[in-house]
This record gives sequence, structure tokens and C-alpha cells, in this order.
Amino acid sequence: MVKIGDKGRLIIALVLTFGVLAYLVQGERQGMQQAGVDLPAERPVQQGDQVKPAGQLDNGAATRVAAPTRDQAAATGPRAEDILQQAGAKAEGGTAFFIEYRLERDRQRSQQIALLKQIIDNANASGEGKQEAQKRLVELTQQMDLEMQLEKLIVAKGYKDAAVFIQPAAVNVIVMADKFGDDDANKIGDLVSRSTGRPREQISMIHKK
Repeated sequence: MVKIGDKGRLIIALVLTFGVLAYLVQGERQGMQQAGVDLPAERPVQQGDQVKPAGQLDNGAATRVAAPTRDQAAATGPRAEDILQQAGAKAEGGTAFFIEYRLERDRQRSQQIALLKQIIDNANASGEGKQEAQKRLVELTQQMDLEMQLEKLIVAKGYKDAAVFIQPAAVNVIVMADKFGDDDANKIGDLVSRSTGRPREQISMIHKK
């Protein structure tokens, strides 16, 4: 007869315990699947996930922020600060600056329009997403036409040149003039406000010589 010591009994008890637990867990999973309950699939952390350093849960685990979708990127569009910076890097002032500003504005707008058209033509895109993209595309076309009209109207008032950039919540106006005072700002501000329907608080003006 083989004698089993205390350590052997302990090992056998642990093995039997883990075996029973594994059997119960497997049975529970099968029961949930048969009942139609979807179990969350395990997956490794993808490179596209962005960890938010400042946002952590109470247990210390870092929260994750999903990367912006193509629809969000298209809705956001180009920023006035970026266009101004790009144009200023190529030409500090004069007519050359306004040429560069309009070229950069139109270049970034073209990228946004191309992205919106891709969403509209995408067979996998949702109907709501396509409608939003179509709506935004019409708005962009109207804004581009209004920008050109305002630039011509400002020049017709005696200013050397002008560039207008209409955004969803702001309108940026750059005016080329030897002198530009409060009267000029009020006159152009009223013109832009009437044409765009935006309040004066949303209209910002920059003077360039």
C-alpha cells in the first residue's frame, strides 16, 4: 500500500479544487452562450487606442479615448490659426500674403471636401453619416462662395486686399490697408455680420499692411 503524506493530500486537494472550478466556469460560459448572451471578446491593446494620462479610474486603471472618426474630422475642418501660420511662413505681408492665405485656405478646404465625398460614396457608411456629410458639403460650398463675395465687397470699399474665412462658429477677416481704425473695423464688421448672419462677437479682424 502506498502511503500519502500531508503534503501529498494537500496537492491532491488543490488539484481537485481547481478541476471543479474550471468545470463550473466552463459550464457557466456554455450556459450563457446557449441562452444567447454574448460574452465580451478578449483583445490586445491596439496602437490606435490613446491613453488619457490625466484621466484615471478610482482603481488606478487608465481610461482610454478613441481616436476621432473620419466623420468628426470632416466636420471639424481646417483651423484659421493653421492657415494664418502657413501663409505667414511663406509671406509676411503685402499682396503675396493674401495670395498664400487664400491658396492655403482652399487647399485645406479641398481636403475636407474630398473626405466628405468619400463618406457620401462609402457603401459602408451609415445613412445618418451620409446625410450629415452631404449637409456639410452644401454648407462649405455656400461659405466658399460667400467668402469670395465678401472679399470683393471689402476691396470695393477702398481697401487694398482682403481675405475671409468662414467657420462654423467664427468668421476671420484679414484686411490690407495702410491705416485701419475703429471706424474701419465697425464698417467691415457690420458688412460681414449682415452677409453671414453672425453676431459681431464671432467676427475677428486682422490688419495687414
